[in-house]
Amino acid sequence: MSKKAKAALRADSMSSQHEMPVINLPTINRFVLVVEPTNVFLEWARKFPDEDPKLTLDELLEDTSAYLMPHGDPDSWLPQNYTKIFEIELNDWSVDPSCWPKDRSFKAFKEFFNVRFCSIVIDMGDGPIKRIFI
Repeated sequence: MSKKAKAALRADSMSSQHEMPVINLPTINRFVLVVEPTNVFLEWARKFPDEDPKLTLDELLEDTSAYLMPHGDPDSWLPQNYTKIFEIELNDWSVDPSCWPKDRSFKAFKEFFNVRFCSIVIDMGDGPIKRIFI
């Protein structure tokens, strides 16, 4: 029996246990880059006069950013594309670039943020994906 046939049999046997066979889950041809602030970011963010000085890292980590990126080697993609992500994250705290850290090198980015890559992105929504520009 071929691998495809075996996979189809497994999918059929799972359909009674699951709403949809795993083999039919729609994936997106992107990786996800999750960007999480570090204590360095927290200390920078606390410097703003309207920010709560008791702000915690746990509070920041409750709602982090995720970026879709092209499939490929994330370790080579990030050093070439971190600048835009760094600016987006800083802009969430201050729209005035003069308030941003002077050093916005890749090394500084890695001090401000932890990053994780997810290679499988499954679309669990119904209907087409819509792009909304912010």
